[in-house]
Amino acid sequence: MKDTLARLAAVWGPPGDESETAREIRALIGPSVDETRTDALGNLIATVRGGSAPAGRVVMVLAHMDQPGLIITEIDKNGLGRFGVLGCLEPASLPGLRVRSRNGTLGVVALEEGVEPKDLAPGKMVVDFGSAAPAAGDILVPAVDFAELGGRFSAPALDDRTGCAVLIEVARRLKADGEPRGSVHFVFTVQGAVAPRGARPAAAGLEPDLGLVVDLTPARAAGQPRTEVELGKGPAVRLKEPNYVAPPEVTDLLRRAARTAGVPWQTDIGPSVKPSDAQAVELAGAGVPTGVLGLPARYARTPSPVVDPADLEGAVRLLTVLLARELD
Repeated sequence: MKDTLARLAAVWGPPGDESETAREIRALIGPSVDETRTDALGNLIATVRGGSAPAGRVVMVLAHMDQPGLIITEIDKNGLGRFGVLGCLEPASLPGLRVRSRNGTLGVVALEEGVEPKDLAPGKMVVDFGSAAPAAGDILVPAVDFAELGGRFSAPALDDRTGCAVLIEVARRLKADGEPRGSVHFVFTVQGAVAPRGARPAAAGLEPDLGLVVDLTPARAAGQPRTEVELGKGPAVRLKEPNYVAPPEVTDLLRRAARTAGVPWQTDIGPSVKPSDAQAVELAGAGVPTGVLGLPARYARTPSPVVDPADLEGAVRLLTVLLARELD
C-alpha cells in the first residue's frame, strides 16, 4: 500500500480541481472493479457487482479525494498574496510553509510584520512568490514530499488520499478473494476537505442500503486536541462528529467485522474531528445508515499528518471481511 499512497499523495487535487486525482485513482482501481464512471459533480464511482447478499444489497464505501489547500483572495500593494484556507489546516502550521500552484509556481507563507504568535490567523499572513506574479483565485497546495518516518508515512495530501488508498486495496483483495456479498460502489468524492459536498449527490444517485466513510481521525500527540485514539492501535470506529451520530447497528457491524478479521480497533468519540462525508450520506434520499471508520493520524490538521501502515492494513482487512462475509 505504500507505493499506492505515495503515488496518490503526489497528484494535484485541491477542492474543486480533483480531475487529475480521479484519473490516477481510476488507473489504480480499474483492474479490480467491473465499472468506473464519473458523475456530474466529478465524483469517481468504481463498482463491483456481487450477488449473494439478500435482495441485492448495495453498499457505498467512500473517501474524499481532494486535499486541503489555500486560495489567493487578493494581491496587496507589495505584490504579496493574501489567502483563505480550503479545508482544515491549523494556522500555527502555516508560517514558513512552502506552497505551489498547479503550474508549479512556488511561494512561502509568511506572517505580517509585528504579528504575535497568539494572534495567528490566515488573515494575518501572506504568500510571498518572490519575483513571480500571483493572481487572485490561484489555488495552492503544500509543496512537501511524501516521506517515510521510521516506517510511518507523512505527506500533506494524506487527508484523505490515505482513505483512497485503503479503498483501492480493498477492491484488489475482493477481486482476489471472491465477489462481495452484494454490489459495492467505491466512491471517491470531491470537495470533502471543505465540506461534505460531493458525497450527497453521489449517495442520492446510488441509493445505497449502507454507507461506510473512511477518513483520517486525530490521534494522540503533543499539542493535539485531546483524544483517546492512538497511532498504531488499529482503525477507529467513530461514534459521533459534528451533526452526526453513528447508528448502533452500523457500529456493531464494523466491530463484528474487526473481530472476524482479527483486527484491533479503537473507539473514536470524535470531540475534535472535522465533519466527514457521513452526515451528507445519511441524509441522502430517504436516508442511509452510515458509519465512519477513522484512520488515526497525528497532526491531522497540518501539512504533515503522520499515519501508521498497521492501522491502514487493519482498515483494509476489516472492510474486506465486512464486504465479503458480514452483510447478511
